Amino acid sequence: MTKHAHPETRASLLQRVRDPGDDEAWREFFNIYRPLIYRYGRLRGLSRADADEVVQKCMTKLVDKMQQFEYSSTKGGFKFWLRRVTNNLITDVQRKRKTQLAKSGDFRRPQEREPSVDEIWEREWERKHLQHFLHELEGRIAPTTYKAFEYYVLSDWPVERVMSELGVTADQVYAAKSRVTRKLRDMMKEAIGM
Repeated sequence: MTKHAHPETRASLLQRVRDPGDDEAWREFFNIYRPLIYRYGRLRGLSRADADEVVQKCMTKLVDKMQQFEYSSTKGGFKFWLRRVTNNLITDVQRKRKTQLAKSGDFRRPQEREPSVDEIWEREWERKHLQHFLHELEGRIAPTTYKAFEYYVLSDWPVERVMSELGVTADQVYAAKSRVTRKLRDMMKEAIGM
């Protein structure tokens, strides 16, 4: 997919990956979901090696199952199915690790309340899709508009610093924030129902 093309909606990308020969669709699919699964595993406490193992097993399962997957937004669809598959694989790895810890006698407790599995999944799902759509938008809007948004919103620069760096007015910075936020919201809503 070129940088200037419209991003695939979730439903259309899921349709395309039903064809195991659509390399472009699979490449985009892996670019979106491989990092999501890996980071989710790490946030759930997996080591790098364990998170990599979960990613590999999950991707293998996805390749095997996507030909039969039927997208239905009314049934919770792909997001919930992927979360269930990923959680099951993580649970298997954690169960194996707990067995190894029990044998070794190494029992360490986390000191803080850990976020729930659902909280971690939702946060990572949104973060990864937002990152994907920001990348898509960067090539589709004026560079100054994107930079104003990036500096002001993503980097949390004061408006005065953005104005000085880009040679724009405060109104232009606020307009860039509004424009890009609206486009992101529309893209997220179309693609993942947010």
